[in-house]
Amino acid sequence: MKYSILKLDKNTQSFTCGRGPRGCYRITLNPNFEDFACHVADFIRYENSHGRKIRFKPRSFDPSDALKRVQDSGSVLRPNDPLFVVHSTTLTAYEKIIADGQLKSTSQLRKEGIVQNAIGFLPLGEPPDYLDYVMFAGFDKYGAASSCEIVVNSHLRGKPCFDANIPYQPQARMYFDARKIIADGLAVRDGTHTIKVYGALPLEGYLLRTVFAGDVALPTGEEHWTPVLFTEAANVFFFKKLEQKH
Repeated sequence: MKYSILKLDKNTQSFTCGRGPRGCYRITLNPNFEDFACHVADFIRYENSHGRKIRFKPRSFDPSDALKRVQDSGSVLRPNDPLFVVHSTTLTAYEKIIADGQLKSTSQLRKEGIVQNAIGFLPLGEPPDYLDYVMFAGFDKYGAASSCEIVVNSHLRGKPCFDANIPYQPQARMYFDARKIIADGLAVRDGTHTIKVYGALPLEGYLLRTVFAGDVALPTGEEHWTPVLFTEAANVFFFKKLEQKH
């Protein structure tokens, strides 16, 4: 993969990513999106650092303003950086994570002989280097980050399933201190993920809480959990426990 595509589309809610022409990776951004400049600068810098050039659509787009405005430093906190990030996993994987005391990337797990499917790798056309990172989704009281549960559901099904309202069995939803990860210089910004960490992330000092299905009650009137329902319930539970702690 020698190049990636950055496409501008005012009809996109914020941004989307996926497989582009000839299997290349493509990110589609709404130019009116609040964090537009950050996504542009981060995407260009990350892709360039991995030997991939950027093709813009439209070709007339000039990213120089975004590159000037956004600092090229993963350890600098930005105004819109979330306080917390989430990484969800299966109960089986969670047991190993706790035993190891750290979250490991797909590449690291494979080096250790552990079979680890990268659910988003083929359908989204993600570059091979994405396997070298642990991915996190950002959220706050107003952002759900149900994408983590979609990934877990896909792992449980053994194939990609992007339906956030389909029945599934919640597993382990892990909440981390995003500001500390960034301040400690561990965060990598690629323009698509809130942050990701290369290789592995120690749990000590970063993991705040893990929420399981048994910690929350299924909403009244619902017959089964869905990625969206569990995300909402788990987030409420997390914030409640956080407030009690402080």
